[in-house]
Amino acid sequence: MAEFKGFDRNIFTLLEINKFNDSKNFYESVKEEIKQGAIIPMRQLCSDLSDELFCVDDKMNLIPTKMVSRIRRDTRFSKNKDLYRANVWCMFMRDKQLWQRQPCMWFEFYPDNYSYGVGTFRTDSVFLEAFREYLAGHQQEFRKALTSVSVTNAFLDIECFKKDKPGAEHIDEDLKKFYNSKYFYFIYSSPEMEKLIDGSVKQELIYAIRAFTPLYQFLANITDKIVAEGANNK
Repeated sequence: MAEFKGFDRNIFTLLEINKFNDSKNFYESVKEEIKQGAIIPMRQLCSDLSDELFCVDDKMNLIPTKMVSRIRRDTRFSKNKDLYRANVWCMFMRDKQLWQRQPCMWFEFYPDNYSYGVGTFRTDSVFLEAFREYLAGHQQEFRKALTSVSVTNAFLDIECFKKDKPGAEHIDEDLKKFYNSKYFYFIYSSPEMEKLIDGSVKQELIYAIRAFTPLYQFLANITDKIVAEGANNK
């Protein structure tokens, strides 16, 4: 696959127009242009990042065609019946059909901004219990992972239980919100679309991936621990 060189300058407006038209006929008329201007460059970007991502997690799905979102929305189970989206994203994670309780990193762009981040992809009682147990015994490691993330200026999005979970009294004060969380992730957003057009966003993503790696691996250790202990991974 060819090296990523950036996205077509006009593709962001075209994605917005396609979403506004919400028409299969219109989409078919611009489908190839969208593919060449948005989907293929995103796949190229994923391919360029694959060596970096493999060093993060050798179980990660690194097939570009399976990492990038589609323009056509699946509306079967959604109240929103819009046929098309104006955003495109790629996920850096293990195969979600095989690994349900896992962390992820991602990159996404809209017509007027882009973002990337790291966090928990799906949480349930099994994961949260394992997370709290692991965090209790690895507080300094988790704190170092948070420090690494902080160099990206990513913003924390977190939802916590209203009451402290059992064992919270043994957790350092600065980590209690994580211990009591239902989910959390860090996200960085930027309006600097020129970085997508000239391709320099790739180096920014490499920097972010390296900064996110300790947190991703901390969370992946929990996924692996759940599997090793025989919990249902479905």
